[in-house]
Amino acid sequence: MVKQIFKYFQKLIITKLTLLFLIPFLKPNFIFSQEKLIIELKNFTNTELKSGGFSSPENFTIHIKAKGGSSDRQTKEHNPFAYCWIINSDTREKIWDMNKFNTTKSGKYLKYDDYLKLPAGSYEVYFTCPIFRYSSTFIQVETNIDHRNEGEPIDWGVRRGFFYDLLDDWFGGDIKKEFKQIAKNFGVEIYIDEKTPTFLFQPPVEFQNVLYQAIELGDNERIKQAFKITNPITIHIYAIGEVTSSEKFADYGYIIDTKTRKRIWEMKLSNLSSAGGAKKNKIYNGEVLFQPGTYILYYFTDDSHSYSDWNDLPPYDPLNYGITLMAKNLENMKYFQLVTLEHENQIIAQITKVGSNELISKGFTLKKNMDIRVYAIGERYSSRRQLADYGWIIDASTRKKVWEMTVDQTTHAGGANKNRMVDEIINLPAGDYILFYKTDDSHAYDDWNSEPPYDPENYGITLYSATENFQKDWIEEFSEDKSKNIIAQIIKVKDNANRTENFELKEPTKVRIYAIGEGFRNEMYDYGWIEDASTNKVIWEMTYSMTFHAGGSRKNRIVNTTLLLDKGFYRLRYKSDDSHSYNRWNDDPPEDPAFWGITLYKEN
Repeated sequence: MVKQIFKYFQKLIITKLTLLFLIPFLKPNFIFSQEKLIIELKNFTNTELKSGGFSSPENFTIHIKAKGGSSDRQTKEHNPFAYCWIINSDTREKIWDMNKFNTTKSGKYLKYDDYLKLPAGSYEVYFTCPIFRYSSTFIQVETNIDHRNEGEPIDWGVRRGFFYDLLDDWFGGDIKKEFKQIAKNFGVEIYIDEKTPTFLFQPPVEFQNVLYQAIELGDNERIKQAFKITNPITIHIYAIGEVTSSEKFADYGYIIDTKTRKRIWEMKLSNLSSAGGAKKNKIYNGEVLFQPGTYILYYFTDDSHSYSDWNDLPPYDPLNYGITLMAKNLENMKYFQLVTLEHENQIIAQITKVGSNELISKGFTLKKNMDIRVYAIGERYSSRRQLADYGWIIDASTRKKVWEMTVDQTTHAGGANKNRMVDEIINLPAGDYILFYKTDDSHAYDDWNSEPPYDPENYGITLYSATENFQKDWIEEFSEDKSKNIIAQIIKVKDNANRTENFELKEPTKVRIYAIGEGFRNEMYDYGWIEDASTNKVIWEMTYSMTFHAGGSRKNRIVNTTLLLDKGFYRLRYKSDDSHSYNRWNDDPPEDPAFWGITLYKEN
């Protein structure tokens, strides 16, 4: 009898010890007396993202049952393409996700079934299936699932594997069928103890003290919003965008000071961090001090990977894709005001929608000194630090450049890396000016050989008034034909020309000589000179040593100098050889082709 009692207690002790050892490894299904389903996100055949929100005023535990997808290939790293995650609604940070380390592979699916302890608070759960990975003996595919057109065929045309175009004809139907079969089973269920007080909501939880917000941005969005600060305040900026593998900003924002056109804040590699999901998802989450002034917020998206259709895994906070400005407190909100800037439309001169192989000019007169905003978009050569499409301004009376668009002053204009832009303030005194814009033989308005800039309609150059209380009668059009300063002129010279223009000076005069011609290896082939009409003596002659590059081909030469002439009679002369002249160029023309020849101005 004693022996039997001993064996009984021995079994009881062993059983209890065994249970104590195994308990940490068992799923604690027993912790809920009765669990209830609070969130269910399922069936992703017709949508790529679903979300739900839940909160509790006390610490609580949730039971997560999820079924996602990864590549069919049996690899150690089964990175999911269909999966879920949870973020803290207050901090917007991820606190849990379904990943290759915490899931098990079960046939075509990844499965997760476990419990998660959470402190009191609000949370948001997301499930996504924006792409589909398929692999077999003959084919390996990763493709975007575009659900924007409900009822329309899915877009299967992105990121194809080797021989895909050939094999899709044979296996394409099977791939689509495969996706539809498994996607309807993707999803997540969230359970909770029925005794736990729980509240449900639709994500996202709204930010506090919002000053301005542009979120859930789709493809090809163009956000431009001006605002005024009346007292120094710190603004919290929360911006999510896209930076591609080539470190090109595809979806991004920046803020400029309208007085200086300088960027006060911008999304750049040095201040961004991972936004979760695909590597290209980036986030800025920080504070910026703004002094009193007027500012403009810009935010642009390209033609893919946005809230309207993710072509890769979305960021952890997808519903806030875009930009949000927030005040630190309610008191600071009164120092912020959204405004409309009238002077943004006060155009002085404009050359836009410029096509390939164009050289366009436009003259304007300023009747008073003015601050002018120069807004120009162009193209940079990929092989050298020069611009292929660019603009400049010259003083019509001296033909001297007063402003020029150069590589170093430009920033990225969106789209292809070679798209460049300038947005700055300059000051011009009263006078006559000519605005120029030049393009090469490719990548221009409506003829892009790569991604266009984000503001293609303004490809070219525009001058705006940046002077307060601007009045339209401060400016007028200027035509070089009406210039009163021209003493004599021979321009638009063609091949085999030998032209003469007589002129008289009734008093000693300081003359500006502006001449463009052809020269190479210390010798001039198209050039001009001045003769004394009474003695036939050459008073001045254009030589190679006095010239400098006139733009375009290196043989285009220019001189812009002054000369004091006594009163008397003179002859202005110009001679050209049998090639490379006005509108008969055998190489790139100069920047000022219409003035191929020689012009004399009266210098004031």
